Amino acid sequence: MQKRFLRRGQPFALLIPLLLIATLAALPRGAHAQTGFTQPGGGRGGFSGTLFASQPTLFPDDGRIKLLVLGLHPTGLTESAAEQIGLILQKNLSNTGHFAVVGPREMNAAFEKEQPNLVECREIACGVESGKILAADRVAVGTIRMEEPRFILRVRIIDPANNLTDYEEEIRFSDDTMDDDLFRLANSVSRNSLRVGRVLSTSVRGLAISIGKRQGIKIGDQMVIYKQDVPINDLQGQQVDVQRKNIAIVKVLNVNETTTEAILVHHTEEPQVGQFAQTYLDPARQIELAENARRELDTGIRLANRVRPLELAPVMLADSDRKRWQQRLTAAEGERTFWGTFGIPVGALGVGAAMFVPAIRDNSNRNLVLTGFGAIAGYSFYRWIQARNEVNELQVEGRAKGFVDNLEFGPSILGDTPALAFSFKF
Repeated sequence: MQKRFLRRGQPFALLIPLLLIATLAALPRGAHAQTGFTQPGGGRGGFSGTLFASQPTLFPDDGRIKLLVLGLHPTGLTESAAEQIGLILQKNLSNTGHFAVVGPREMNAAFEKEQPNLVECREIACGVESGKILAADRVAVGTIRMEEPRFILRVRIIDPANNLTDYEEEIRFSDDTMDDDLFRLANSVSRNSLRVGRVLSTSVRGLAISIGKRQGIKIGDQMVIYKQDVPINDLQGQQVDVQRKNIAIVKVLNVNETTTEAILVHHTEEPQVGQFAQTYLDPARQIELAENARRELDTGIRLANRVRPLELAPVMLADSDRKRWQQRLTAAEGERTFWGTFGIPVGALGVGAAMFVPAIRDNSNRNLVLTGFGAIAGYSFYRWIQARNEVNELQVEGRAKGFVDNLEFGPSILGDTPALAFSFKF
């Protein structure tokens, strides 16, 4: 029976309409705009504000720079090896005497009391947030990778107040030179870290500043005195920052353990108690800081805020919601047009040919051809109905959102008199 069926060629007659259906469905048409993008999950949750309710900070308040050191991110070596190298660096930073250091072990132990399921913090964003919670002045973020036979260590010092990199350095070392190279790196970080103090007193002989030998200050260093007195408000009137204004450059004449005596070298106004003093231990950065401040004092760049003129011009904003709606409507209209002008006519013509063309009507495969083209016509009509309904829904959505007007009007002729006809769509 199967052999007779194949010999009469009936499957081939049925195969032609099925291929046409597959071809119609696969032809390229306007695709729907993607409107349901999956948003990334909400970002990393912050720590609660009561994490250290009984102990506001892990740092001692002894005037040293509060440095939070994160764990090193390893590449090409084990976690334990990276942890040991990070501990050596942390110890060297503490031994400089200029930093009050809190490492990853102390930070993780403190955070585990409140949120024991937190993963270890090694990235900049996480480190900055942790630094703000722990009231750190600076955050040290590092990566280490192994390239036989050497290690490559890169360290960045971040200011958590503004997320800016204060200092960055990369060193290469081996097992034999690790101790010496990490010691030199720690001292380089110390020299390139900004020292900030306050003006304690002023007199005709000079002024006293609240940083001294413990912070690395020595005789002959230059400091920049500045004040923060001009608030910067946002559009809602909330203060978001204060304007810093450099007012003087001083030179250190005498250094005590925790205080410094300095004289004025260049100034635009007399320093007052409570204003700030800043400097670097590194000579090159210290000179650069003083020279930049001198130019500001000479030219008065910071004596007034730069105010941009207000431009009263129309602002054109891109309506992304309307654009997506237009893309979806265009795709739906293209779908409706395709099935209505090509799919349904092809199926109808095939059915008509099977019923009325003698060459096909008298053929033994007439029923199969009729069934195949009938399926094409039915499938095309089904798809046309779907596309038409989608177009109608999108038009209703567009009117609801104000993308198109409900009220349509235009000229017309009523009888012999021209008139203006209008209609309202619900």
